[in-house]
Order: sequence, then C-alpha cells, then structure tokens
Amino acid sequence: MYTDLFLALLNRKNARAHPILSALAYLFCPMTAHWWLAGADPVPPFDPVWQCLLDLTSGGTLREHLTRYGFDGQLEEVRQYIERVRIFRSQHPTIQAPELLPFFTRPKIELINRFGSQNAINSLGGDWRNLFTYVRTWAYLVHDWRAGLNVDSESGYALKSDKVSLILSFTRLPVQFDAWLWKVPVGHVVENKIGLLVSNLEQDQVRFSLMEKCSPTGDHPWPNTPGIFSLDCENGLAQVFDQTLSGRELERVVQHLSDLARHGPHHPLHALRQPSICKKCGYQNQCFKRDLISPFALKDL
Repeated sequence: MYTDLFLALLNRKNARAHPILSALAYLFCPMTAHWWLAGADPVPPFDPVWQCLLDLTSGGTLREHLTRYGFDGQLEEVRQYIERVRIFRSQHPTIQAPELLPFFTRPKIELINRFGSQNAINSLGGDWRNLFTYVRTWAYLVHDWRAGLNVDSESGYALKSDKVSLILSFTRLPVQFDAWLWKVPVGHVVENKIGLLVSNLEQDQVRFSLMEKCSPTGDHPWPNTPGIFSLDCENGLAQVFDQTLSGRELERVVQHLSDLARHGPHHPLHALRQPSICKKCGYQNQCFKRDLISPFALKDL
C-alpha cells in the first residue's frame, strides 16, 4: 500500500525537499523522511498487488504473464487455486473474501514442483506467497474492487496506472504521484474514479486529502471531479474516501509535517511499535543491521 509513496520519492521530476513529499514521508515514518532528505534513494520492496495491476493493464492473459515469468511448471497449481477460491466463494456468498478465513485451505507448492523455478520466483520478490497474492489479485481482487466501485463489467471501463499532480497553494511545483484510475463511460461522458491501495480499510487522511485536490498531468483538466476511493489489498473492499481532516487544515498540517521532516525529531516509530510495516519500507536496510535497529536510527532517542 506504500508503493505509490516510494515511487514518488524515486521520481526525478519531484524535488528532493518538496514539502508535500516531505510531509508524506514523515507521516509514514520520521526516519523515512530523514533518509530521503539526506539524499538516499529508497529500494521499494516488491509489491505483488502493484505488479499484478501493472501486468493486467499492459495486456495479455494471466497464463501468458506467468509463463513470461517462468511459472510454466506451476500453471496447474494456479488453476486449482483459482477454482478452489471460486468454489469457496460460492459456498459463502455473504462473506467478503471468504478465502481469507482461517479454515480455507491455503495452497502449497511441494518442494519437488518448485525445482527449476528460482528465477521465476525471484522475479516476484523471492517469496512463493507472492505468486498466490499476484494470482488472487488478477482473478478476484480487481473484480471485487470493480463491484465496490459500482462499475458494470459490461460498461467498457478502462483501468490504468496514471500520474496525477498534487499541489497546494504555498508550493510552486506540483508533485507527480502514481494512482490507479478507473475510466468509466457514463452516457456521453467519462467518469473518473481514482483508487489508492490500502490495507485493513485504513484511509490515511493526508494522502487521500491531497489526492482529492489533484489534477491530471498535462494541459487538460478533469472533465468532471473524480471520486477518490480506497482499494483494500486484502479483503477487496472499495470504499469512497471518508474525509476527517478539514480541507482548511490540510495545508497547515502539511507545512508542519514538512518542518518536522527537515528538523526532526526523527524517531523510528514503526521499528519500535509495528515492525511489520518496516518490511514494506524502502529504507529498511538503513534502519536495521543484522536484524537489530541500528544505533543511527535511534540517534534522536
């Protein structure tokens, strides 16, 4: 769910000290803002959901993309997994994403069937679990999101990765930010729905509020105001943005967070409180040495 942030930090068209990015980085983790402002580039961890969406929107079938990665020997297991999920969903039609329930039999690929596939799995981040996350995203999550967005499968909608511009009145330069855009024909016009990936239904208010004020890159404005939605990467729910941060307060909050990003303190909050999030951070190698929080990451404590 943080891939868009790290792509923005890597985007050479975005100024290194831009206050919007500084604020977003600090909000994610103060140490992330510190490393970025110090000149270090992040190395984003592999995101199977994001990669699946890129492949899905580039054309081709799931089988073709898996074959391209080198999963020829696992296509039958993939087919069986898709079918098992389909059957399980049909048995629990009132439960959202019932395959996440603990009594759903999760797939396993026997060691003998993994032989010769190391290059393939390395292309998906080196973790076999990513293969089934990728497949589940393609076969089910995208369609769950579409239904949650009230997009008819027959409407001729288009899903694409697009860059939008984030800007506030006190900044002169916009920030390019990656988002997922659903373009849905409605009569003679096209309705735009912007989706941001989230986990556990959490809508981070600054990122979503900034997106609500975004404009398309290029010279043409939106034909109509786009809707902003969260796309949950786990349960497949798509929900309209529920704003709790006043639009009048957004600029003040961004400015304050940007000041903190520049001057500190820079505490490794996730490493101390919820280290699982560090696994999704592009600076985890700077903050950890031999699986221990580095002394430098603790310097402001």
